[in-house]
Amino acid sequence: MQATGERFIPGESGIIELEHLNRYYFVINQIDLWGKTVLDIASGEGYGSHLLSQHAKETVGVDISNEAIEHANNKYKSNNLKYVQGNATAIPLPNNTFDIVVSFETIEHHDKHKEMMLEIKRVLKNNGILIISSPDKYYYSDLPNYQNKFHVKELYYEEFRDLIKNHFSRSIFYAQRTFVGSIIALDEDSLNYKTPLIIDKKGNSSRLNPIYNIAIGTDDLNFTPKNQIICYREFEQIITDNDLIETERSVRNTNAFKLGKILISPLSYIKHKLSLIR
Repeated sequence: MQATGERFIPGESGIIELEHLNRYYFVINQIDLWGKTVLDIASGEGYGSHLLSQHAKETVGVDISNEAIEHANNKYKSNNLKYVQGNATAIPLPNNTFDIVVSFETIEHHDKHKEMMLEIKRVLKNNGILIISSPDKYYYSDLPNYQNKFHVKELYYEEFRDLIKNHFSRSIFYAQRTFVGSIIALDEDSLNYKTPLIIDKKGNSSRLNPIYNIAIGTDDLNFTPKNQIICYREFEQIITDNDLIETERSVRNTNAFKLGKILISPLSYIKHKLSLIR
């Protein structure tokens, strides 16, 4: 299946991999999917629906692309997983079918947001749960002066918040960002807070394990820390192992590198021979 630059394809790495996989593992670790029916709107290549199906009773992926649906049905085969063609405003599935609806980075690709919400409410069971993501227009586009040619209508946070609140009685909002830095997190579990989870590439989860322990001590019984998690960011972007490999490959393919290798080869040969003599 061809990469478009917008749709994530397993095998790609870097920021796009971290962002997309993190969202699906967020669902898996935030919501008990056991015995639940799950709908993944804009399932794309199909990897996310496949991940969800390993924890849910039944999972359906819906995508507007026939190519994507055919690819996913051929690649990901399971008795509790299927993919069907459709779009976010015309989901070809019955009313009151799903316990969970997931839709990541979908809403910005069209401008029929209210219609999408009504369709989601239609296929959700009573008290069903929606997990949806959307790029923040201010931070994603306005601030960096960037325009994504695949996006039709992005939402500011206030617009996104109001859209969800207008269709659901209860809403909880999270912020996502990839960065290189340091995290300091409250190390205790309570009704209102849980220690952060770390998810590896295989989907295994573990508590955030500290290299350093930090404590606050006081005799003031009314003292309350202002924040539960503090992150220090050094860089806006990250460099992955794959980035280094691709950079090395690019350098090795340049004429300058090839010429330099030819010039250095005789010297390397002489150095090797001298080492044998010694």
